[in-house]
This record gives sequence, C-alpha cells and structure tokens, in this order.
Amino acid sequence: MRPLSRTADCLLVALTLGAASCGSDAEPAADVISVGVLLSYTGHLTADSINSERALLMAIEAANQAGGVGGRPLRMVARDTGSDPGKVGERARELVDAGVAVVIGPDAEDLAIAARGTLDDRTIILPSFATSQDVLFKARSWFVIGAPIARMACELQAQLRADGRQKPLIIFNPSGYSAGIAWTLTNTYGYGRYVLSTNKAPTTADVKPILSTSADAFVLAATPSSAGPLIYALLANGALTDPTRWYLSPTLHSPVFLDLIPHGGMAGAHGVSQGSAAEAASFRDSFAARWHDRALDDAYPFYDAGALAVLGLQRALAHDGAIPTGTGLSPHLMAVTRAGGTPIHWNELGQGLERLRAGQEITYLGLSGELAFDALGQTPGATTTWWTIGPDGFVERQGQSNCQ
Repeated sequence: MRPLSRTADCLLVALTLGAASCGSDAEPAADVISVGVLLSYTGHLTADSINSERALLMAIEAANQAGGVGGRPLRMVARDTGSDPGKVGERARELVDAGVAVVIGPDAEDLAIAARGTLDDRTIILPSFATSQDVLFKARSWFVIGAPIARMACELQAQLRADGRQKPLIIFNPSGYSAGIAWTLTNTYGYGRYVLSTNKAPTTADVKPILSTSADAFVLAATPSSAGPLIYALLANGALTDPTRWYLSPTLHSPVFLDLIPHGGMAGAHGVSQGSAAEAASFRDSFAARWHDRALDDAYPFYDAGALAVLGLQRALAHDGAIPTGTGLSPHLMAVTRAGGTPIHWNELGQGLERLRAGQEITYLGLSGELAFDALGQTPGATTTWWTIGPDGFVERQGQSNCQ
C-alpha cells in the first residue's frame, strides 16, 4: 500500500481537526488544546515520520470523537526538525510559543539532546525507538517509551551466543541510534567494529575489510540508505553467500530497507526491534483502513504517546481544574499508566476519558507493551521482538527474551 503525500495528509488532518493543524500558524479557537509534535519530515531521518504522525493523529481523532478533553477539542501542531540538531531548538521554541500542552518527539537521540535547552522544563513524550535509550541528562519530565539500547544490545549478544557465533563484526553508521548500539556492543562485549560511511556508496576498497575479516557473523546497525548500497556491494563481490550470518538492528526493520536491496538477497537474515502487545493486530487493521498504509514499528508507541497525552490532560483537568503548564502534566502521565485503575485498551479512549472526567482512575494498556513509567520516566517492562527476512518480507519469530 502506497503512503499518501505530506500534502494529502494535511488535507485529511484539516478535515478532521481543523485548518490549524499540520503545523499551520493560523490562530486556533480559544478552547482548543494543542499537542505539539517534533518529527523529521525532511532530511536523512524522514523514512517513518509520516507513518508516526498518522498514528498520533488516530489517537487525537479518537479523543475528539469522544468529546475531547473536558469538552475541549484537541489539535496537533507539527514542526519539522529537518533531521538537524542545529534546527531542532528553534522548532521546539515555536511549539512552546504556540502554547502546546505537551510535546511528542523528536525522533532521534541527538535531536532530543539538542532540544534540551528549550524543553527541559516541559513535559515531553519520546515514543521513537531511536530515543528509547536514556537520553543524556534527560529531565524527569521526559517520558521514554520502549526498550533502551542496552536491552537491544543484550538481545543481539544473546542470539549470537545461542547461535554459536564467537567473532561477530559490528558494521555501523557513526551517528545516532546506530552509533549507540555499536558502542554498547563493542564496549560491553568486546566485538570488533567497522565504520560505514553515511555520505557515499561503498566501493570494493571500502568493503575489503569486511571481505577479508575472519568474523563468523555480522551485526549491521545502519540506516536503510547506507545498508542498501553495502548489501549490493557485498553481493557484487560474491561475499554474501550466507545471510543467516547477518544480524540486523531495529533501524533496518523497515520496508524502505527491503526496497533498497535485491529481492531475496538477504533472505534468512534476522534482527531485533521494539515489540508490541498482542492486541496490536487490531490496530494494524484500523491503521490500514484509515490511511491505506501499513503501520511501521514507531506507529504503535506514537499512538500510545497520543493516548497518554489526552488521558493525562483529562486527569489533570479533573483533579486540578486546569490544563497544566511546564512540567505539570508529568504526575498525571505517571498516574494513567500506574497499575490499579480500570484497564483501558487502545480503542477505548472514550471510556478512559469518561472515567477520568468522573474522577476515577484508569490504567492505559499500551500497544507497544507495558507502559508503567519508573521514577526516571523509562519503561522497564518494554517488550522486544525478533524477526527474519523471508521470501515476501519480514516474518516475526516466536520466542522469549531473557534480557532485562
């Protein structure tokens, strides 16, 4: 299914949420509650941004259809990071100046770090797998969804060991999530590493160290745009005869990667990514019906982020009598994920809002797995999943992790 363009998305959003959506600077109605989002709509991180935005919009739409927060409608105000840490501070300031009640995103760790100066005193939800590690000097009002990099590195190391691999080589891009997972694997487990260029296609000379290595397995932690040309170069040199020796990081669990490599060229390679709850299948169907597109990995936590935002805002209004500012939303996000309340599933936001309006407590059960935040705003109960590349795309594998 082919995704819609950003322009087509904006038309759909405008019809649903009003003309002030899609980052428009039009003045919203006085009673509208704004939810800010920082996503990389341009630059090297663009692959999944529209998909993530669509999931977030579904949560906002569901809340509006249920009467909004205290009878007030919600709108999304989006800003483009440009995949550039040098721009994200200015974009974050625009959201603050627009009066957003909460910010969702950005979608990469280096972008989040660059936004600290503007957003340290705000409540932020970070749903992307690329921000799932403990962002350097993160404020406690920043809430992180998903398993951290250390957990992913543990998963990869455990699978390598289970498969009898003794000398894996880590091939990685030297920035962002890929650099983080490579650093963890090499420094924690002592694996060798090879830095993959991000700005040029690999030549025979570039892949010679890979061709001549004595490694018995390869861990590829790279963006699809870097990994695709590497696979082509290795195939051209006859050096990719056994894809089962290849272990892939979450960055490559994307249809973009499959589109960039020869069909069947990596069949049998396997990888790890963020997991999802059992009921995520019903969300996948709803997402496909709504957008004529498939839900990618970040769609589940981005929907959860939207759901948490509206539920937290409703609880704040019910308990405090006002929409909170600054970090005031933080205790309410903790409360709506805490065990003991009435369970609310992803497609029951209306029921959740109704109970919160009545002063009752709820526990939101996320699509992306357990969402009970700890005191640092992390989700220690986050799940992971393993998959292989089959003849027709990704195939999820059954199994249980021993990593924590």
